[in-house]
Parts: sequence; C-alpha cells; structure tokens
Amino acid sequence: MSYVLAARQRLAQVDPLVPLLCALATVLYVLHGFDGYLSRDLGDYAYGGQQVAEGVPPYVAVVNRAGPLAHLIPGVGALLAQWVGVDQVVGMRVFLMLFAVASIGVLYVLGRDLFRSRLAGVAAAATLMGCQGFIAYASDGPREKTSMILFLLCAMLATVHRRWLTAGFFIALSTLCWQPVFFVAIAGVVVTIALDRSGGRLTERLRALLRVAVGGLVPSAVTVGAYAAVGALGIFMDDFVLINARYTQQTSLITSPGAALDMLAAGYGPSLAFFLAGLVAITVLCLRALRRPAEQRDAQWVDLLAVGAILVAGLVWSLKAFNGFPDAFIMLPPAALGIGGLVVALAERVPLRTVVIATAAWTIATTAVGATYAISTRNDTLDDQRASVQAVMDVLPEDARILSVEAPQPLVLTGQRNLSRYQQFGNGLIDYVDDTWPGGSEGYGRWVGRRDPTLIALGNGGVVPSWLAPTIDRGYQRVGTTIGWDWYASKDVGPQTLQTLRKVVKDTYKPEVP
Repeated sequence: MSYVLAARQRLAQVDPLVPLLCALATVLYVLHGFDGYLSRDLGDYAYGGQQVAEGVPPYVAVVNRAGPLAHLIPGVGALLAQWVGVDQVVGMRVFLMLFAVASIGVLYVLGRDLFRSRLAGVAAAATLMGCQGFIAYASDGPREKTSMILFLLCAMLATVHRRWLTAGFFIALSTLCWQPVFFVAIAGVVVTIALDRSGGRLTERLRALLRVAVGGLVPSAVTVGAYAAVGALGIFMDDFVLINARYTQQTSLITSPGAALDMLAAGYGPSLAFFLAGLVAITVLCLRALRRPAEQRDAQWVDLLAVGAILVAGLVWSLKAFNGFPDAFIMLPPAALGIGGLVVALAERVPLRTVVIATAAWTIATTAVGATYAISTRNDTLDDQRASVQAVMDVLPEDARILSVEAPQPLVLTGQRNLSRYQQFGNGLIDYVDDTWPGGSEGYGRWVGRRDPTLIALGNGGVVPSWLAPTIDRGYQRVGTTIGWDWYASKDVGPQTLQTLRKVVKDTYKPEVP
C-alpha cells in the first residue's frame, strides 16, 4: 500500500503541462509523417545506424565527422525496428522523433524553472515546437542535431539547478552527437559558476568545475574504452578529432553571409521570424540584466546571463563554421527562452489575465504555423526512392553490389554495406583520403575498379570526380538519374541489361521533394 501511495504522490507532483505539450508536439510531428525524402546527409546517418544495428561500431563502417552518437542513436532505432518488424528508416525516424518530443518537455521545464513562470515555459516550448527546421528533422531524420539539442537542454536545466555532475554528463552526450556544441554548453556552465554568489570561495567554484569534468568523463571514458576494446581507437580518434581539426573545410557567416541567410530562410521559412525575435529578445534581456544593481543580481540573473553566454558562443562558432540551417540549432534554446523572457517582462506591466491570453495566442500561432508546414510538406518521397531502387535491383542478379560515392541512400534502402568506409569526399574529406589511402584518392579510384561493383551510386550533383573518372570511363555506363543520385552500371552486365536499367530508372524517376 505504501508503494501505491508513494506512486500517487509522485504522480501528483508531475506538472500536467509537460505531458500536454509533449502530446501536442507528437501530434504535430506525426502530421509531418515519416516518409519524406532521404537526402545524402540523412542517408549517411541512417546507413551508420543500420550498421550499428548489425553490430558494427560507429565510424568503423563509414567515415563521419559528427560524434559517434550520431550513428549509435539511430542504430538503436534500427534495432528496435528489426524487433518490431517495421522498416528500419521509419523506425529510426520514429525513435528520433521521441527525442524531439522530449526536447519540448525539457524546454518547458527549463523555461519554467529559469523564469519561475509556467507561462514563460509554455511560450518557450511553443516557440521551438512550431519551428519549421526543427519539425523537418523531428520526423524526417535521422539527424544528429535532434538528439544533440535534447542533451544540450538537459545540460542547461541541470545548470539552472546547479547539478554539476549531471550538467557535465549531458554536455558530454551532446558533444558525442556534434562536437561544436561543447564550446556552447561549457560557456553557460562557466558563466554560471563564475557569477553565482552561492558558489562561495574560489575553491568551491573549482570543485564545481571539477564535478562538471567528472560528469563529462563518464560517457567519454565509456566511449573511448569501448573503441579500445574493439581495437578501433585509432578510427575513433581520426573521425572524432583529427578530421575536424585538420581536414574539414567549411563555410561560415563571415565568408558566405548571403548563402547563410538563404539557407536559414529556406530551412526555417515563416518560423524564422520566431527565431530572430527570440534572439533579439534574449539579447535585450541580457543587456538589461547587466545593468541591474548589485543587490538584485540573484540566481535568476546568473541563469539569464548564462543563456546569453550560450548564445554568444553559438554565434562565435557560426562565424567560424556554418554549413546549413541545422547548424543554427545550437541557438534555438536561447531564442526560445528569449520569448519566454518576454512573457515575464510582460507580466511585470499588465494583468495576469492579459499575459495568459497573450501566451495562449502565441502558442496557437506557433502551433498553427508548425501544423501548416507539417501538413503542406508531408510527402512520400521515401516510398518513391525505395520503389526505384527495388526496380533497379530486380533487373540485376541477387549478388549485385552497390558502391556509394556521396550517395548512401541506395545502400540504406537495400540493406547493403559499402565496399569501403569512404562515402563522403567533400568539405576537405578528399584530402583525408589522399593522406590515408595507399596511392591517395587516385589509388582509391583504382581500387574501386578492381573491386568491380555492379553499380556505382554517384551523388555530388552528378559530377564525376577526377579520381573516379578513369574507372568510370573504362568499365561503367551512366544509366540515368534517380531521386537523389545518378546510377552507373558495370558494362559487364551486358547491353540488354544496360538498356533495361535505363528504362527502369527513367520510368521510376520522380522529382525529389527535400
């Protein structure tokens, strides 16, 4: 009986707005569907996830610049899909959607606890929930930044409550999804510890930093130990550290401001207004906080400036590297909290009833924008891609092998493993191949010819790279463009099969809906 009473007491302490907002987010993301276009990048994470489900550690099956959790988490979704008996891509997408839904719940709690206001939490959660770019990857992933943003929010919430071990733990998890978030998350922690008056003397602040480090070392040590145990520590160091430090070439807000704005506009659509309004709001709130008298600088003041530090760190990183609208995900939490802060500022000036109405109106507006996007962009392009690949494979022998060059999608849709770890070659990765493969990229091209795959799936906008051109010219013919890549078939399959492949590819092609 005591267990029942204890359970009832714990249930009574649950904030009902958490499940309500999570349920609303679930409906919104389900409306968007799980059969959207599988792009090259999404295909890369899905392929890595499939390999994890087969027992191959992240990085071992495919070179990847993101953290190992970018493949491990989709791998859990793929494994669950196998157990349930559903399509692996859909399984990975549903599993990652749960991370997106959880992000909405955590953001609500973060906004509520930071501003000591449920209405602020609702406004913040509604802002992220209706964000077009976030919806896109909530159900049409898998993408590493979906899990990254959940872990970042958890780290921020732990920081607000001064749970330093927990903060370090989640900072490490977010970093193992996408490395740059470390600098963003740690900025908030350092500012909090430095400014918090309850932190005590210097030694106590140093102890807090030590707890953060210890919390972060737990998942980090487990990761390094796991790679060492399977004899793949060198691969881990290359993909997680070396490639990013030495080889990666990226655009930035400084070098390509116009392109960055175009990517933001395309990725976030009308919800870009929410994002920008939130960024302005949190900036103003932080500037006002800096002007507070010393006697008013309480824990909430510290927490607000910590959010400002996260925003500044995110902007600084974006000035260094910005490759697409998902890179702005690190600034979504501060922007959403900026809207929550506006609700608190409004409550200081108008009656509570007006604040409630305004918050409800904002929630309805953001949900309406999100639902409009979710419904209007819902598509079944994944089904078209799957049907097209199956039609091609039906023409060929059962042992036909695919090699991916910037096109992992057909590997995902057939469940095949690539002939090598190398699939992506852009943004400096070709230099890594030159330095690590015997004979460099040209040697790799010759190796591909010797392995004689039946099909070469070529992304890269259909442009044949110079290192692959001799192999293509000698042994392959282009048989057409499908939904996201070009097909090249081995001449060894014979003229009749080549002709049949051309017809099949042409008949099954439909314009992609990214």
